[in-house]
Amino acid sequence: MDFSKLMEYQNMMQKNIRFEQKISRKIELLTIINHLTAGPKNLVQKEMVIIEANAQGFSEKEIESLIEELIRDNIIYESSPGFLKRR
Repeated sequence: MDFSKLMEYQNMMQKNIRFEQKISRKIELLTIINHLTAGPKNLVQKEMVIIEANAQGFSEKEIESLIEELIRDNIIYESSPGFLKRR
């Protein structure tokens, strides 16, 4: 195996690892959302999610990014300004 093929393989593996880590973080954030969801309407304040996720090691930038991804993935949505709801 020549060096360029080895580097290509290593880059591919790094991309796969980053992708898996991102999915893992999305699952962690979704678990936080599920844990905080209360009441018959299954609503949670976005600010509560940010506070709890911060306490568990997420940065605010990461939280916002992951929330946007979860909304794009149609897993959660913003039912009213400042409130998240699971689909």
